[in-house]
Amino acid sequence: MVDLNELKIKLITLAETNDLKGTRKMVEENQPIDFAEILSELEPKMIVRIFRMLDSEEAAEIFTYLKPEFQEIIISAFSSGEIKEIVDELYSDDLIDVIDEMPAEIVKKILKSTTPEQRAELNSILKYEEETAGGIMTVNFIEIKQTWTVEEAIENIRKVHEDFETVDVLYVVDDFGVVKGWLEFKELVFNSSKAKIDKIMNPNVVTVSIDTDQEKVGQIIKRYDLNTIPVIDKKNKMVGIITVDDVLDVIEKETTEDIAKFAGIQKIEDEYFETGIFKMIRSRSIWLLAMLLLGTIGQILIIIFFNIYGINESTMDPKAFYGIMMLSPLVIVLAAIIGISGNQSATMMVRSLALHEIKREDIGKILLKEFLVSLLIALILVLINILRLIIVYSIQFEGLNHSSIWSAIGSSSVAIILTIIFANLIGCLLPIAAKKIKLDPAIVASPLVTTVLDILTIGVFFGIGLALY
Repeated sequence: MVDLNELKIKLITLAETNDLKGTRKMVEENQPIDFAEILSELEPKMIVRIFRMLDSEEAAEIFTYLKPEFQEIIISAFSSGEIKEIVDELYSDDLIDVIDEMPAEIVKKILKSTTPEQRAELNSILKYEEETAGGIMTVNFIEIKQTWTVEEAIENIRKVHEDFETVDVLYVVDDFGVVKGWLEFKELVFNSSKAKIDKIMNPNVVTVSIDTDQEKVGQIIKRYDLNTIPVIDKKNKMVGIITVDDVLDVIEKETTEDIAKFAGIQKIEDEYFETGIFKMIRSRSIWLLAMLLLGTIGQILIIIFFNIYGINESTMDPKAFYGIMMLSPLVIVLAAIIGISGNQSATMMVRSLALHEIKREDIGKILLKEFLVSLLIALILVLINILRLIIVYSIQFEGLNHSSIWSAIGSSSVAIILTIIFANLIGCLLPIAAKKIKLDPAIVASPLVTTVLDILTIGVFFGIGLALY
């Protein structure tokens, strides 16, 4: 495996000595994605300096792997001519991805550097919904006419192949652009130069329409083991293709979304450290608030059944009544929301570890962020908890004069603050610890987090309740 730290030191040395030849050679010998990761760890001025040392083709390829904030740094620093050199090397779908993430002034700067043909390509994609086949396709593809011979097909490919994203799989169309079949490039090589395309093509072609949901596109490509799939309009005319690398991005995005939903987190597309604290609070707190309010039903049911079983104030001493009738129904509610909160944190951490968004040295920053998020979420939950308990106890005791009411409200509120904070910290640390000892964070995190937090909630809540009695 490539030692990125060693490459970074070497790259900085080459850049500082203005070794153009050495820098370009280093790029040629390494993968663009590794080079992009190295650049992401450098100062903005150094990133721009190195990018100016690369030729346009190398720069464009690396540019597509950079995070949006680093792409923005480069576009902001480059002149229109420099931007044009990069843009000219980008395929339409990659350029769309860049534009989608940029602020308006940067988008204007990019569009000024595009040709009329490129703008037409962009418009042909942007008119479709973002999460459909039309929104993720590329219009840089080669069409082969069914009336051509192999020789004519090869000649046409030779003339235009540099403008297209892939020539491994070729799609055959009629004079109206309707898809009639497909063939692999190697079939052109191994067949007679005089052979007709319609005689050697495979007529069984799998297509998707422009409005097919991107998740469905991914399922189709996986089912039929395809590298590319043609996109057709309502008239069956071919308007673009979707490549497997585009689908991998979709699968990652959709899987992340499904995992987040399972953990009770609203949709977040940004990486862990790029997601703001308030955005993270908003994404997590909605389900926690919902579960807190729904948990009230369970609390009321326990109180009702306690009364049916004859467990009430007249049958026990005040301390026992406080512990059983006041605190026990509450612990069910608290355990539920604390467990969800811990699993939310664990889910975010498992996802971030799987996507290599965080590193071991980031633990300090992670703990600080999770502490702030959990503290603010806890304060929101405490406010709602106080209001709901005032309503419940006002009905149960026909007022708020009972001596145990405010002790129960205080105990549950303090317990929420402490356990939510602990839950988030434990939730983020357990997956990291699991990875450290070479266990699968996804397998370890959920059951272990739930069990640990149940124990923690019971101990902390009843301990605080006893202290405040």
